[in-house]
Amino acid sequence: MAEARAAARLVLIDAEGRVLLFLHVEGSGREFWATPGGGIDPGESAEGAARREAAEELGAKDAAVAPLWTGHTDFVFADREVSQDETFFLLRQYPTRFGPEVQRVHRSEGIKKVRWWTLSEIESSAELIFPIDLVQRLKENLPQLRGQ
Repeated sequence: MAEARAAARLVLIDAEGRVLLFLHVEGSGREFWATPGGGIDPGESAEGAARREAAEELGAKDAAVAPLWTGHTDFVFADREVSQDETFFLLRQYPTRFGPEVQRVHRSEGIKKVRWWTLSEIESSAELIFPIDLVQRLKENLPQLRGQ
């Protein structure tokens, strides 16, 4: 039976329209790219989790986040089946460099690389990128992402 989980994910768009993704490596060696974020703790709101994840994974303290979309995904992580409800948030302001605390979090969470991707790079990539409908969702939300 799949583990039910809720997560808050962060969407960061730079001035060139690229989106930030993290390369995760599981214990089995499987690699995948995903937006920053993570599980919602018991008693925590999705927005509270998004702010906590922004602080932990990006060093963005007291971050202002804006809801973008919700989704659902089923996947296997660390040999566990996961059924995950996800809420995606836009993070407009964020640090451009990661300090030692953030780098420690990345190491402990199996985050090996950080990269800004264009939508066309995501569309043409053979790499595993989550969510699988990221480009479609970003295009649907472009006015909000551009602050219109």
